[in-house]
Amino acid sequence: MKQQEEYKVWNQLHIELADIRLHTLAAGEAVNDYHLPASAFLFLYRGKAKIRMDGLIHPAEHFYCLHGGKGMRLDIEAKEYLEYYLVLYRGEFSLRRRYFLSKGEIPPYQQIFSFAPAQPVGLYQILHRMEEAWSESTEKDKFVVKTLFYQFILEMLQQKQQSGVDLLPTEVVKQVVQYMHKHVDEPLTLELLGQRFGYNPQYLARRFKELTTRSPIDYLIGIRIGKACHMLQYTDASISDISQSVGYEDVFYFNRIFKKNVGLSPSHFRKKLCDEEDVRFNPDIRWGLSISESTSRCYIDNDNYYRYNKRGEYSMYRTSRKNIMATLLLCMALLVTACGGGAPSETSAPVSNSSEQTQKATPVPATKIVNTMFGEVEISKTPERIVAIQYLSSLLAVKANAIASTTRIMDNPYFRGLTDNIEIVGSSGNDVSFEKLIDLNPDLIVVMTSDEEEYKKYNKIAPTVAIPYGYFSSIEEEVKFFGDLLGREEEAIAWIADYTARIAAAHAKVQAVIPSDATFSIMQESDKTLSIYGSEFGRGGKVIYENLGRKSPPSYNEAFATEKYKDISMELLDQYAGDYIILTTEKSLEELRKDSIWGKLEAVKNDRLYAWSNNRSYFIDPLSVLMQTEELAEWLTNVSQKN
Repeated sequence: MKQQEEYKVWNQLHIELADIRLHTLAAGEAVNDYHLPASAFLFLYRGKAKIRMDGLIHPAEHFYCLHGGKGMRLDIEAKEYLEYYLVLYRGEFSLRRRYFLSKGEIPPYQQIFSFAPAQPVGLYQILHRMEEAWSESTEKDKFVVKTLFYQFILEMLQQKQQSGVDLLPTEVVKQVVQYMHKHVDEPLTLELLGQRFGYNPQYLARRFKELTTRSPIDYLIGIRIGKACHMLQYTDASISDISQSVGYEDVFYFNRIFKKNVGLSPSHFRKKLCDEEDVRFNPDIRWGLSISESTSRCYIDNDNYYRYNKRGEYSMYRTSRKNIMATLLLCMALLVTACGGGAPSETSAPVSNSSEQTQKATPVPATKIVNTMFGEVEISKTPERIVAIQYLSSLLAVKANAIASTTRIMDNPYFRGLTDNIEIVGSSGNDVSFEKLIDLNPDLIVVMTSDEEEYKKYNKIAPTVAIPYGYFSSIEEEVKFFGDLLGREEEAIAWIADYTARIAAAHAKVQAVIPSDATFSIMQESDKTLSIYGSEFGRGGKVIYENLGRKSPPSYNEAFATEKYKDISMELLDQYAGDYIILTTEKSLEELRKDSIWGKLEAVKNDRLYAWSNNRSYFIDPLSVLMQTEELAEWLTNVSQKN
């Protein structure tokens, strides 16, 4: 808003004062969850505090002026002894002016803005005189107070404009939060929010964090988790339906982010709430979500309620630090009760009074509930006949009893000697023999898919856990997941410890013989096509760039700015060739040395090219990556000795 326009708007505003009060807080005391009964100026003139207006943070000290609109939530935490004035007023425009406001202009009495005045004494003196006159309550004094308030507005506007206060971003942050609440079930991104509100995404994120202490995405996650907790507590909606209703199409991702933030999976959270009838989990306690949708005590819509004939303090929710800590401890106790670990559901054979029947009874295996992207699945706690359409490597790592898989997985050369007793049920995941699966009578099927129809085919035969491609962020996470899933936690811990130690040893081995600034290229040549790879699609990328900590040529950075791998022409080979090359190819090293293009590269001339076939470089599972790491570390050690 231009300066003259701002004066014009305030000049057209009819103002009626509601209350003027001096307030003090000792260090550690706080005002909590107070909803402004009218528009308000808060003027701090002594002490230091953290003030939250409608969820937006304002660190204030010594002299600070803050404005908020009617109904906004105010929280104040005194860092040291605090004194401030609170001026409550009601503003109203003429009908003509209201018409223009309906076109999108925000009325000044509903705006949030704050600043540290450059000349605070003048503002303080005006407020001091206003407060003294207000306490007398004669008609003359009321008129004096009103004229002083206009002086205060004039002085405030001049100092605010001199301070260069940018009003709009504060309002935009509030609007962003309101937008998040209304569109919580939609795929919201920082870029989309920036485009929606006309701001550079990075600038919006920075201002948002300044005023809320969290990034926009973290704040959105808080809103979503809060809504999910509410639905789990008060509805019978399925986990899948709840996931979609809070903006997560991928149930697996929803389960993971829910557990990360609450401490329990959604199903265990719901079960715990059902078991503890007296527990009422309030997600607002954890997240503080009520910038725009607070459900706490409402203000009384009567400005005259706040008039007092006697000078003193107005009533707010006022607590000491001791009381705050007691409240927090109570909340945490409730939260632990609501979110503490719960034993998985189990079933067992019914108990009989007849000892003979008890001896003959066949125990029913203990089961547990697993959340999948297609809903909850009840599986055995320790499955013994597992079909691994994919993820066989992780089952082998935790020493689970896999009874079947596919040729594509079983052909992995790094599995030799580990799969002798495993049946083949198809060449790949696309042509599995379901008749053979039925004959095998599995008690669990593990499949890599995000296709619900494919999942249903398997689930008709046996309980099925479907995990989409790319779900795990690391080797360790994948193995731990299957250890927990299959009741083989100790085996998973042991394998991860061994993996970590062996990777560290391979890394140190390479670090000792290869210069730290040496560059490595990951490539694949096939059918006259040449491609370069990063760390996500095998071919040695994960081994070189992550496990061994080597770096790629500078040309890779530009190539992978928007893609995860890239096809290049042979003419550009030298631009992407590093000091060392890991190449997937069916050609021999001798053929490459004689090639008119490959043979000119320094890496080839100095025997720094490692050539391996696709059936060895393709795999990126736990066992393969471990052995590939040791294999390439050994090669690099030998190369360094030759050079």
